Amino acid sequence: MLTTFDRYLLQRFLYVFFVSFVASYGLYVVIDGFTNVDAFQVAHEGKSPFFILAKMAEHYAYQSVSFLDLVGPILTVISVMVAFSLMIRNGELNPILSAGVPTYRLLVPFLIAAIGVNALLAANREVVMPTMADVLQAPLGKDEASAIIVDPIYDYQTYIWISGNSLIVSKRELIDAVFVLPQPEVSNELVSLEAKSAIYMPESPKQKSGWLLKQPTPSFDELRLTEQGRKLVQPLPDGDLFVQTQVGLDQLHRGNTSYRFLSTGELTRRIRHEAAAVISVRSQTMHVHERLTGPIMNIISVLLAVPFVARKESYSLITNFAVCALVMGTIYGVTQACSQLGRLNLMSTDLAAWLPVIIAGSACAWVSDYLQT
Repeated sequence: MLTTFDRYLLQRFLYVFFVSFVASYGLYVVIDGFTNVDAFQVAHEGKSPFFILAKMAEHYAYQSVSFLDLVGPILTVISVMVAFSLMIRNGELNPILSAGVPTYRLLVPFLIAAIGVNALLAANREVVMPTMADVLQAPLGKDEASAIIVDPIYDYQTYIWISGNSLIVSKRELIDAVFVLPQPEVSNELVSLEAKSAIYMPESPKQKSGWLLKQPTPSFDELRLTEQGRKLVQPLPDGDLFVQTQVGLDQLHRGNTSYRFLSTGELTRRIRHEAAAVISVRSQTMHVHERLTGPIMNIISVLLAVPFVARKESYSLITNFAVCALVMGTIYGVTQACSQLGRLNLMSTDLAAWLPVIIAGSACAWVSDYLQT
């Protein structure tokens, strides 16, 4: 059960976290807004300045969701450091220790807060961001209904090459779509299926995922499909075709980073089907591991930071902060290095994801004696 002092520390943590997020995101909006204001003006040429400002406010309101996912773990550790240092500076630690309360008992509200932030980040990542992915990936100054440039992609499962002129994410529509059917896997001859429009159909209990080609050329009767090809390319009424593939909307635009906006279940399904390139699959696998280790790493970082902030036999709180920042920076560097090694196949993905947890956990146990008691 939380005591009055626990609730006091919890409120302080939440206050510092909120202020830190508002300040950091405000700085991001100012810098990014001034840098990209021309893009908003070009996209809304002829509109009043107030309309452009309203569009910018709407854009950055949506982007706050993605920003929270990026800085949430860092702000958690910073908030604990600041809240604990304020307790030391205000002389609140010594009376608590004199009453026989161990220092680690004071970490209980901070750990509860860290767990709460992890739950918030998980809900944001699994529920909010996937539903807002269309808006979050829209070009600057444009909404999700705008046509964006297509990055052609090769389906490594069906061997079909998919391209097009532009993509309207909100309508799940590929404009001037081109599907190249390979020989001899899908067709007896190399065929380029072209359609003015192709609609992406996500996987459901009744059907596989794929693209619905509107009035394609050549027609189904003109295709010389193999047995495997007839399973992948299916005729529909009104001369339409359904091409079965695991390549979805997000992979046709910023495919190397768009998986950040997918839920873990969708990411796992995509990795299992292996429709993307090997490098992309490894990046997605690494991202799934990082989602699993992230909450653990966040709590360990809190336990690692406090002994440096409340270090015994220390004469300067600023020095403690500097040492703590150096240690946190080193752990962050190790984490990023392992992540890159895992993505480049220089280290197994599971080892690359869990090695920083092992190192940080060991360091946490090693520096526990530094804590003022």
